[in-house]
Amino acid sequence: MEFRAHVDKLVGASNWSKWKRQVELLLRHHDVHELISGDRVCPVLAEDATPEMTVLYEKSRKSFMKDDSLAQLVLVGSMDDANVELTKTCDSAKSIWEKLLSVYEQSSGQRLDRLMEQFFRSEKDGDDDVVTPIAKLQKNFSELNDELKRVAKTTLPELLLMSRITSTVPSEFFEFKSVWESISIEERSVNKLTERLRLIEMRLPSKPDSTALVATKKKAAKKGGKKMLCVKKTRPHCKRLLEEGQETEDFW
Repeated sequence: MEFRAHVDKLVGASNWSKWKRQVELLLRHHDVHELISGDRVCPVLAEDATPEMTVLYEKSRKSFMKDDSLAQLVLVGSMDDANVELTKTCDSAKSIWEKLLSVYEQSSGQRLDRLMEQFFRSEKDGDDDVVTPIAKLQKNFSELNDELKRVAKTTLPELLLMSRITSTVPSEFFEFKSVWESISIEERSVNKLTERLRLIEMRLPSKPDSTALVATKKKAAKKGGKKMLCVKKTRPHCKRLLEEGQETEDFW
């Protein structure tokens, strides 16, 4: 079966993040992602190369150029006209990629600092379920590791991600944290952690409807406000009736 993939055209910063992910997946599918990452470079013929080495070099160079052309087609074919014009002077897939990175991403140091801050400062919003902040942390962690691998040739262990996840869950999960810490490190995984947190969340008592709670508070505040106003402006007998529990509307 012929493989077909739809990649939205790159139009600018608004869809850069999504486009980048789609294109990288497509390049990996075609086994040419190493050309834009710099892990695979064009072979160079040694000065003292033998005839046999020259033959191997030509074969290797031809294969590289073919794959580089494929990578360029993937990149250029998924850009709008403005970005095609932007990269028209680039003569390799890597140079096209680096041009786009320079336009749509921060410098390596700035981006690395920003990604680290996002990862270590991420917190669960009050109305989020337990899965939403986990997905956000996983995305931050993946982007951070990609950048670390590109800049420093290293990555962070998944154990750190699991630690960040457990640090963001609310107080209702306190007992689970103790149970999780008792599990051996070898048996821990993000999927297992997510699954268990989700099961616990489903068993927790549902919280009162926030909209109804706000409405009740507003109504109580409104009613209380009327009573205070009435006490200030009405006659002494109104105060007495208020103390007996009568409604303020009767005494304006």
